Amino acid sequence: MSGRLGDRPVTSVLFDYGDTLMRVAVRKDELEAARERIARLLRERGLAPSVSAELIRQVHGVVEAALTEHARSGALEEIDLAATATSAYAQRGVPLDDRTLDDVLRIEQEAWLTGVELDPEALPTLDALRAAGIRVGLCSNAPYRVRSMHDQLAHVGLIPHLDAVTFSGEVGWRKPARRMFAAALEALDAVAAETVMVGDSPEADVAGAQEAGIRGVLFRPAGRGASSAPGAPDAVIDRLSALPGMLGLPRLAPLEKTRRS
Repeated sequence: MSGRLGDRPVTSVLFDYGDTLMRVAVRKDELEAARERIARLLRERGLAPSVSAELIRQVHGVVEAALTEHARSGALEEIDLAATATSAYAQRGVPLDDRTLDDVLRIEQEAWLTGVELDPEALPTLDALRAAGIRVGLCSNAPYRVRSMHDQLAHVGLIPHLDAVTFSGEVGWRKPARRMFAAALEALDAVAAETVMVGDSPEADVAGAQEAGIRGVLFRPAGRGASSAPGAPDAVIDRLSALPGMLGLPRLAPLEKTRRS
């Protein structure tokens, strides 16, 4: 069985992750605890005998600023987060070997786990699509430690509901780069002409997908302002549960409790 959007079939759907299937509520207490853990780890390994959580906070600020600037720049090649973090630590007199860097990045990512909130309609929507024979995959800009991102998907329970996962940190390119969409299609064993991309970014998710021959569906929940980005999505939904019915599949009843906007 396949769905339809307009006059063309849909056999596969790609979803953005952040601000589409989930949102992150910053847990300052968890982040502070992570900084203390990292400082303790560095002291125990003799890499920085006097390192403090304040120094780790400074490093995190540098890395976050670099991530924000990279996203704003529109660069399509993904940032090398590991190199950025290594440089930020080295500039503060803390040389990291590969093993310690991996541990540090893992601790950072674990701090975000408790703040991840799935859209309550995410799993029912994914399951409804798959029950209708539609393959579903994730296509997300996430330059973080890849293993941690997959651990995060497992933590929130998404893994059993997806057929494929593609992160920009694995591909080396970020949406709206064609290479990112090509990698996601290959992972999903899908063809562009029969695939739909669902996401909240008009530029990365919609226009990028359309440039790659994939139809773009803009996810714009009630309360989010309209975008002034050029071009037009192939469709717009204000909640995930609307997608199956839009594709001509059995309609999914919306849940009464919606995600905070």
